[in-house]
Amino acid sequence: MDESPLPGPDAPLPDLPGVDGETLAWPDITPETTAAAEPEASAIRYQIELKGLDELGLDDEFRGLSSLWLHRGEDTNLAQLGRRIAEDRDLVDLLLRSIGHYGATVRITTTPPAGNRRASLVQVAVEPGPLYRITDLVISAPEGAVGPADPGRIVSRLLPIRVGDPLEAARVQAAETALPLRLADAGYPFPRILPPEITIDHASRDARFSQQVDLGRRGVFGRISITTTARGFDDAHVASLARFKPGDRYSEAGRDDLRRALVQTGLFGAVSVTPTEGAIAADGRQSVDLAVSTEPAPLRTIALAGGFSTGQGVRLEGSWTHRNLFPPEGAFTARAVAAEREQVAQVELRRRNFRRRDQILLASGGFSASQQFAFAAETIGVTAALARESNIIWQKDWTWSVGAQALITSQRDRSAAGDPRRTFTVLALPASLTWDQSDDLLNPSRGFRLTTRLSPEFTLRNQTNFNYVKAQFETTAYQPVGPLVLAGRFHIGSIIGASRGVIAPDRRFYAGGGGSVRGYVFQGVGPRNAENVPTGGNSLTELAAEARYRFQAFGQDLGLVAFLDAGEVSTGTTPAFDRLSLGAGIGARVYTGFGPVRIDIATPVNPRAGDPRIVFYVSIGQAF
Repeated sequence: MDESPLPGPDAPLPDLPGVDGETLAWPDITPETTAAAEPEASAIRYQIELKGLDELGLDDEFRGLSSLWLHRGEDTNLAQLGRRIAEDRDLVDLLLRSIGHYGATVRITTTPPAGNRRASLVQVAVEPGPLYRITDLVISAPEGAVGPADPGRIVSRLLPIRVGDPLEAARVQAAETALPLRLADAGYPFPRILPPEITIDHASRDARFSQQVDLGRRGVFGRISITTTARGFDDAHVASLARFKPGDRYSEAGRDDLRRALVQTGLFGAVSVTPTEGAIAADGRQSVDLAVSTEPAPLRTIALAGGFSTGQGVRLEGSWTHRNLFPPEGAFTARAVAAEREQVAQVELRRRNFRRRDQILLASGGFSASQQFAFAAETIGVTAALARESNIIWQKDWTWSVGAQALITSQRDRSAAGDPRRTFTVLALPASLTWDQSDDLLNPSRGFRLTTRLSPEFTLRNQTNFNYVKAQFETTAYQPVGPLVLAGRFHIGSIIGASRGVIAPDRRFYAGGGGSVRGYVFQGVGPRNAENVPTGGNSLTELAAEARYRFQAFGQDLGLVAFLDAGEVSTGTTPAFDRLSLGAGIGARVYTGFGPVRIDIATPVNPRAGDPRIVFYVSIGQAF
């Protein structure tokens, strides 16, 4: 038996197995060809044939590093060819060692041109040597360790190397790189890790892997400090974004989550959160302080958006935002909409992470004008709300919002006799609650969502006041079936406490359009008067089903959708289900980082007089 200790990854290249005193080193391959060109008369060309590497999964890696492969088809000479053959013989041996094979037989032969083959043939034939396996794994603490005397119980669970594994260089290197991060996530942020020692037995083809690790002291989160130019971002505000408290067990996941939360504010172009050693407590645990440093991002944004749908025509929207005008994280937005049937001028104040993470305080106000089939309205109003929001970093199971809205609106009810204009003063107290069990916020493919909305509303009209409650429930579900995602939606609503005729026209229920029942224009579903004008109603029912297929083509992430929608608006407070309007169609999707771009074309299945034959929609985001 020949046993010898082996140094770590930076050792020189090893001799072949079987030689006394062999050391095992991980490959560091940089082939070079520097020979000068020979005269044209001695130039030859060659092609390459590989055997034995593809079965081991090394064919592509060899082609990427091989000197022979790099210069195939070029004019060369015998001296250059000989050097390339020698380099590639060593390359093959190192590649095989990287996956645990030693003592390989590498035959590289050349055959001059023959028959229809004008170039010489270089054949690389490989017979891999025996596979060496790890038969003993020893984890111990080095001399002077301040951590636990027996680190094996913790390290063995985190080190992705097991007894019986092949002695692969790539796996050992990956394990050494990942171990500090895994130990930090396990609560040991300052470990001392010595290079591994590997002893091999050539006779039995076994390897003994020894690793000395000082885990260091168990870490707990300590103080958070920030260095930044962003106004309002003091240590206390940053600490409010953390999902841990001082004294909680340290984890790398918690540190990275704080970094991502800071990036999510949009105020920083780059954020680093560095753990530093803090005080040592009486119980031996060490405080891990976090030093936050940032690079600023532009604070002002101009955004433009557009869309089109049959019936509503072209819609253009623009906004200007300052994301920290009222620090910390107090954004101001001025927004305008110019569309064929809608005009809006609005300002909004949004304080993100208000008193706790992902909680927002919102206040907005402005003027809007709408010229729809059922009504024409000019409205001025203000809104305030407190909400718990979901986002891509932390998609929450439960989200909610509560708010208040006050508005004065002058409206013409086109469905009423004489097309009268009335003024309404409305105070509403809207609230919503959502339970989200879907797998993706922007493009779900599995799970479901349930949302309940409730809005008590108090109205003054012609010195007469009345009140009612507007209640809605919506659920969506997603299920993958082979290459398809089947998606469904059900939405029901009811206005209780007031008849349709006294309610402001724009507060009634309507259906039809790209976010409702496709195949119909906006407000195209539901009861109509003798002049075919929508009247709106006190109850609403909507159903939709989609089959979504996603694929790659033309270098893009694309999708196709087939859908069937149904909906009904009733004048009573409960749905009648006596005349569902059906719409069917197909759509295309272009998936982007901010969600899919949606293009749908649909037709009514059971149209009424005045309904279009084809309706077209363009917007951002899935229909539901």
